[in-house]
Amino acid sequence: MQKAINTKLVSLFALVAMAFAAAVPAYAYEELEIDIEIREDVTLVEVEYEDDGEEVEVEYEYDTTDITEVYTLLATELDLTVEEVEDASDVESESAEDEADDKADAEEAIDEAAKEVAEAEAAVEANETDRGEYLEVAQEYLAKAETAFAEEDYEAAEDWADQAEDKAEYILGDDEDEDDDKESWTEEKCDTNPGVGNGVTKKCDDDYSNTQSTGGKYADYGKSNDQAELQAQLQELMQLLIQLLTAQLANQTT
Repeated sequence: MQKAINTKLVSLFALVAMAFAAAVPAYAYEELEIDIEIREDVTLVEVEYEDDGEEVEVEYEYDTTDITEVYTLLATELDLTVEEVEDASDVESESAEDEADDKADAEEAIDEAAKEVAEAEAAVEANETDRGEYLEVAQEYLAKAETAFAEEDYEAAEDWADQAEDKAEYILGDDEDEDDDKESWTEEKCDTNPGVGNGVTKKCDDDYSNTQSTGGKYADYGKSNDQAELQAQLQELMQLLIQLLTAQLANQTT
């Protein structure tokens, strides 16, 4: 009797297990994300998911721009249904015309940046600027722009080229903010609000001399988008702050 009951229980559990297994896909993906980029004549796919707590990335390339066909191919690759693939997908489509425009914009930006960087190199070589320390940064930005362009990442290429051009213009002294500061005290302002310098006579007096710091090498600090450069600048400023505090403490104790 007991043996018969045990046999029935085993059979029941087996049926439940089979039903459960049939309801679950052959592969269970955690945090499944599928990025699909449809280009002019090819589709690039990047699949990300977690496997036992580790992040897995897989890339596919299909010689088709038919999204339905891509879904079907991916479903076969991942052993999922087409609906599951579609639900997990983020599709980005770029027309040939848009890509051509992006390429042209990036190419133009790189050409302009290259001219500015070349002028900055000549100015540094001729000792016509005291901002030569930034030349290497401008050259690095330009190199990144050219690399991104070669990899057909035209948006990044244009961004790096713009940064290279800005840095080169700063080296050459083409600082619009600085020019605005020089013209900020007009005759009208002198009549209405002469202002007072830093411990000197009024700005509008003929014998006025500005003793305030113009920023010097630090004027461009914090403006970069390069993480390594920003960290180096922060470290230098921290060292300067420590020196100033040390000097101040020394003066207070004497």
